[in-house]
Amino acid sequence: MQTAAKLWYLEQFDIFKVLSKRELKRMAETALHKHYKKDDPIMFPFNSQKTIYLLKEGAVKIGNYTESGEENLKYLINSGTIFGEMALVDGNSNDFAVAVESCIVCTLNTNVIQEIMTQNKAFNRGMYKLIGLRLRKVESKLSTIVYKDSFTRIVDFLKAFAQEFGKDVDNVLVVKNFLTNTEIAKLTFTSRQTVNSVLNKLKRENRISYDDKYLRILDL
Repeated sequence: MQTAAKLWYLEQFDIFKVLSKRELKRMAETALHKHYKKDDPIMFPFNSQKTIYLLKEGAVKIGNYTESGEENLKYLINSGTIFGEMALVDGNSNDFAVAVESCIVCTLNTNVIQEIMTQNKAFNRGMYKLIGLRLRKVESKLSTIVYKDSFTRIVDFLKAFAQEFGKDVDNVLVVKNFLTNTEIAKLTFTSRQTVNSVLNKLKRENRISYDDKYLRILDL
C-alpha cells in the first residue's frame, strides 16, 4: 500500500486527527496491512513484536489464558478500533486477538507511537484515555458478572452485540452470526448449555430469530 493511502486510512481514526502531517507520515511509513481469515490468530500473548493494531475491516475477539490454559474471552472489537494498546503501559500485553470473521488489520510500531506521544501532548492524552476506557469496559463486565444473573447477562450481551455489529433492517436489528454458543458463554461467564437454553427460550417467545448466518433481534 502506498504511503498516501496509508495516510488517508490513519486519518479516519479520530485519535490520529491531532497529529501533524509530518507525524502522520512518520507513522504511515512503518504501517503494514494484512488480511486474516476467520479463526486466524492476529496477536499473541506477551507479543514481542511491539505492535499496536488498527482493525480496518471485520471483527476480532480479545482474551487471555487462565493459569490452567483455558481461553478467557474479554470482549469483541469492531472495525475502526485500536487494539493491543496495553503494550504501551508496560511494553507488553498478555492478551491474544483472533479474527472471528475475515479481517484487514493495520499494524503500527509502538516505538514510533511512543516517540510521537512524547512530542504531541494531545496525542499522548488521547492514547492514555483509550487505555482508560478499555480498562473501564473490563471493569463494567466484571460488575455485570457480580450483579446480574446468567439470563440477563446473555440478553444484555445479545442486545449490545447487535447494536455494535449489526444494522437496522425494517426496525429489526440484524447481525452476522459469527459467534459460537461456546464463545457467547465465555463472553458472558455462563456455560454453553445455558446459552443454548436462553437462545431457545428467546426464539420460542419470538424475541429473537437466528440461523447459521444471521441473528435478528425482534423484541428484547
